[in-house]
Amino acid sequence: MTDDVPSRLAALKDRSTLQIVTRGRRTGRPHAKVIWFVVDGRAIYLGTLNAKRDWVRNAQKNPDVELELPGLRLRGRLSTITDANEDARVHRLRAGKYWAAWIGSWFGMGPERTFRVDGLAAAP
Repeated sequence: MTDDVPSRLAALKDRSTLQIVTRGRRTGRPHAKVIWFVVDGRAIYLGTLNAKRDWVRNAQKNPDVELELPGLRLRGRLSTITDANEDARVHRLRAGKYWAAWIGSWFGMGPERTFRVDGLAAAP
């Protein structure tokens, strides 16, 4: 991550949503979706209740994504979290931020897939 991105992320960590921009897996055109996110230090974590959503399938084909928050555009590379301990930690972070995720956790519900965005840099 470059320059002041970590401090800007810290200032935006309590916002409820961000916009993820993926590239269409067939067309290559940008596709935007508003989703929940969690910031933990220098990392941004995302999750989905349905791994068959377009943005997930697009990112599987091309994991380079852009994230847009008020006053901050980032680009990075999306990867699926496969480590059970890291996945559980991210689930706890989400449940601590979003009341619906907290309630879902009481019923054993959570994202079908969890992601980390690495290599964060300010987008032009």
